[in-house]
Amino acid sequence: MKAMRGFYGHFTVYLFVIGGLAILNIATTPNNIWFFWPMIGWGIGVTAHAFGVFGPDLWLGREWEERKVQALLAKEKIRSLSTEKRQIASQLRLLQAQIEPHFLFNTLANVVTLTEVNPARAKTMLETFIAYLRQSLNISRQEQTTLAQEESLLRNYLDILKIRMGQRLNYQISIAPELAQTPFAPMLLQPIVENAVKHGLEPKVEGGEVRVSVQRSGPGRIRATVQDNGLGFDPGRSKARTTGREDAGGVGLENLRERLALLYDGDARLSIEDAQPGTRIVLDLPETLDR
Repeated sequence: MKAMRGFYGHFTVYLFVIGGLAILNIATTPNNIWFFWPMIGWGIGVTAHAFGVFGPDLWLGREWEERKVQALLAKEKIRSLSTEKRQIASQLRLLQAQIEPHFLFNTLANVVTLTEVNPARAKTMLETFIAYLRQSLNISRQEQTTLAQEESLLRNYLDILKIRMGQRLNYQISIAPELAQTPFAPMLLQPIVENAVKHGLEPKVEGGEVRVSVQRSGPGRIRATVQDNGLGFDPGRSKARTTGREDAGGVGLENLRERLALLYDGDARLSIEDAQPGTRIVLDLPETLDR
C-alpha cells in the first residue's frame, strides 16, 4: 500500500511538470509546434521512466496486499474452526447431561431394590455401572476415541440395562476387527442405542433385541447400523421415534445430526428406516476424523 501511494505521488509530480512545461512552450512559441512535440516526447520518456522505476514497487505492493488478505482469511478460518470445536465440545457435554442423570438415577434405584432381593445381582450391576462411569468420564475428556473403546462403553451400558430388563433385552455388537482402532467421535452410537431401547424395546411387553454393526462400506467410508425389533413406526409414536424427542425426555437425534454436521463438514449422513419390525438407524461416515 505504501509503495502504491509512493508511485501515485511521483507520477502526479511528473504530470504537473510535463503539463507546466507544455503550457510554457505554447505560451512562448504559439506558432512553432516544433518545440511542442519534443516536449511531448520528453514527457512520454519521463512517464516511461516513472513506470520503470516505480512499477516493480506497485507490483510488490499488490502482491503484499494479496498475501495480507490470504493471511487474514487463514486467521479467520482458524477462528471459525476453533468456534466449531467449542460447539462440538458443548454439544457433547449437553448430550452427556441428557443421558447420564436419568440413567444414573434409574440404575441406582435398581441397585437399591436388588440389594434386598438379589444382593449378588446388585453387586454385578454396581460393578458394571462403575466401569461404565469410569469409561464415560475418560471419554468426555477426549476429542476422539476409537471404535474399540466405543464398543466397550456400549457393552457396559447395555449390560446395565440388561440387568434391569432381564430377558426382555438382548443385544449383539459386531465391529469389523480392522476398524477397532479407527478414530471415532465420542458417544455417537450410544444415543442411538438408548433411543432404540427407550422407544422401541421397553414399551414392548416381551422386549426384544438391539443389534449394532460397524463395517467398512467402501473406500474411506464407514457404515454404522443400530437396529431393533421393537415397536417400530407406530403412527402415534412416529414423531417421537424419528426425532428422538418425547415429553419423557428421550435424547434427541436432532442433536446428533448437528454434531455430525460439525464433526464431518456435512460429509456424514444419518438415516432412519422402518425395519418391519422395529427401526433401523444408519450412520454413513468418513473413516477419518480430522478435527
